[in-house]
Amino acid sequence: MRSSSRFAIGVLISALFLFLALRNVEWVEVLNAWRAARPLGLAAGALMAVACWGIGAIRWRVLLAPAPGLRIRDTFAYISIGYLANTVLPFRLGELARATLIGRKKKLGVGRALGSIAVERVFDLLTVITITLLLTLLMKIPPAIQAGLASMIGLALVALAILLALSLNQERLHRLTAVMARLMPHRVAERLVGLATSFAGGAGAIRRPSGLAAVVGLSAALWTVAGAATLVWVRAFNLAAPWYAGYFVLVVVNLGSAIPSSPGYIGVYHYLAVLALSMWVPERGPALAYAIGTHALITLANISLGSFFLAREGVSLRSLEKQSEESGKVDR
Repeated sequence: MRSSSRFAIGVLISALFLFLALRNVEWVEVLNAWRAARPLGLAAGALMAVACWGIGAIRWRVLLAPAPGLRIRDTFAYISIGYLANTVLPFRLGELARATLIGRKKKLGVGRALGSIAVERVFDLLTVITITLLLTLLMKIPPAIQAGLASMIGLALVALAILLALSLNQERLHRLTAVMARLMPHRVAERLVGLATSFAGGAGAIRRPSGLAAVVGLSAALWTVAGAATLVWVRAFNLAAPWYAGYFVLVVVNLGSAIPSSPGYIGVYHYLAVLALSMWVPERGPALAYAIGTHALITLANISLGSFFLAREGVSLRSLEKQSEESGKVDR
């Protein structure tokens, strides 16, 4: 599919979800909810959300080991730039952007950086599944979320099997690549071998028990803090919801991250946040106020921190987009 067509489809999907989020809303309720919101709670939630980036930066540093000279503040900077790219650039180039920058500037290789991000996503998926399963002990999960959970579990099992196969047995990887080279066209085999090697390189840290324990612990900490930040925001908007509502909203919104949309997840985020909160908040106005307000805070953090670190790296947004697209073409 051509880039312009993909972009147009994303915009249309965002427009559809935005329409669904905004329909039948009493805007007086939205305005009243904003007026009654607690500024300290909003600020605290935003700081906790940024703290999640810090935890993610530590985890990424662990996954990229050994990497002499690479500091946690470096991985934090590139994660921030990735969020900026996801917010303002089409096609969700954030992961590719941060892999490209850290791979080239820190001489780690783009493939290895992408492999480490793929491992991040596997552990994120496993953690979200764990949170969702724990939520089933506290509340009745809607059928649509149950279906999504079943799909996530299937995907996670496949991803985990691949991860273990590639990370724990390097000799098997070499044998597999040799077989692929004989059975497939050279270009296809070369591509698949490159992907497998990059993924295995990114999974190097979890071959050590200490590395695996660190990644599991940091993943749990990241999502625990993210759920707590969401709950703080729910409380800041005075929404009558139980403590675990923050984690349910977090799960639902992240399930929607797989839906194509315009840059910044506009529309999709708003609708899914309102949908999740409807379990406890029947009035759409206050729920929409929460969705618009928290999306604005996240966007502000993404743009401000990402722009600061991008300027520090001496890279323009246009250059970042071009480099990421070039890496994507090579990587495909």
